[in-house]
Amino acid sequence: MRLLASRGLVIPDPQHAESVLQAVGYYRLSGYWYPYRQPSPNGAGRADEFVSGTSLDQIIALYDFDRRLKLHLLDALERIEIAARVQVGHVLGRRGAYAHLDPVNLDARFDQPLTSGKPSRYQEWLRRMHDAQQRSREDFVEHFRSKYDGRLPAWVVTEILDFGGVSTLYSGLKSRDRDEIAAGFGALDARGRGNGAVLTNWLRVINYLRNTCAHHSRLWNRNMDVQLGTAHLRSIGPLAHLRTGPTAQVSRVFGPLCLMLFLLAEVVDDDAWKGWRDDLVALVTTALPPTGRTLAEMGFPQGWRTSSLWR
Repeated sequence: MRLLASRGLVIPDPQHAESVLQAVGYYRLSGYWYPYRQPSPNGAGRADEFVSGTSLDQIIALYDFDRRLKLHLLDALERIEIAARVQVGHVLGRRGAYAHLDPVNLDARFDQPLTSGKPSRYQEWLRRMHDAQQRSREDFVEHFRSKYDGRLPAWVVTEILDFGGVSTLYSGLKSRDRDEIAAGFGALDARGRGNGAVLTNWLRVINYLRNTCAHHSRLWNRNMDVQLGTAHLRSIGPLAHLRTGPTAQVSRVFGPLCLMLFLLAEVVDDDAWKGWRDDLVALVTTALPPTGRTLAEMGFPQGWRTSSLWR
């Protein structure tokens, strides 16, 4: 506490500050006070000293805002994830209960050896699938183990894999199957047909966002390592606005939030998705301002409320 105070941080209640640091940890909280530090004189990064007037209460409020944001997102991410699991298992399962065990049912490129000499993406996916099956203690998995020589049908496999595994499997489906599933999620090409390449990107974004939330990483102003592709959004009206404007729209959390709103509207009824959206709007417009930070730092552009997704 003395070190932070010596750098200009206002600490209204030292006892409360100590309890917060013990509960959250110095390192984790430092990611939230970083934007409150003064710009470095040489223009590279930030200096150790805080911007004049910065209070620890603001930093704690920002941490709490980020925590609430992640909890809110997890509710919608669960619904999107379940819908994707069901569709991948259903469409692949039509080719046979164990279609995933024969690469002839998948895109030929999925089982091509990598130039590095490593196993193909399919072989690596199989390894992950078998590992997940061995770890699972679910009753339905035990049932299939005892009655069907340990093999699990495709629609069961998609339930035991982590979402990254489901996303990888989707990317390895035959193009016709990918496009069919994509159409159900509104990922369309210029002719109004399902575009599997678009949904492949979307599922990777959703998986990255899910992992960020589930692992309690900082989200609110995060630079997204997996970003929403914009090249094919012209034909997807509610998302078309992301093709223009500041790159921060997709490099920060605003783009993924737009994607979540779009996908949620595809998989739940109107009342559910509008209620989730309204709660999100209330959160970002009321809980962020007291921290002294701005929506622009999250990638929100001017006039964002005029988009059909947000009004």
